[in-house]
Amino acid sequence: MEAKMNIKVTGRNLKIGQCLISYVEHQLAQVSNKYLLKPVTARITFSKEKYEYKCEASLHLSSGLTANCAGTADQIYTCYQKSIIRLDKILRRHKRKMKNHHSNKVDKDF
Repeated sequence: MEAKMNIKVTGRNLKIGQCLISYVEHQLAQVSNKYLLKPVTARITFSKEKYEYKCEASLHLSSGLTANCAGTADQIYTCYQKSIIRLDKILRRHKRKMKNHHSNKVDKDF
């Protein structure tokens, strides 16, 4: 049985609709399944500053890594896409480091 990630989506001075929340949950599930990582918690915060939206994302993994990223744009979905692309890049690099680190240990033992 797969453990479910705890996702918290909030808005600073904004009302977040159910459609955006389900979109965020779907995108985070895709990213975590893509790299086969075990995320524990995810916090997504949307805010509006003057004429643009800002999305701050924080993802905590069971391995101890906490990935933080942010994105800004004139539309709320676009700012979330920018932050999720950055989060994807952070997780890809982490996965590569873990893979390379473990392969070097195996080579040294033989």
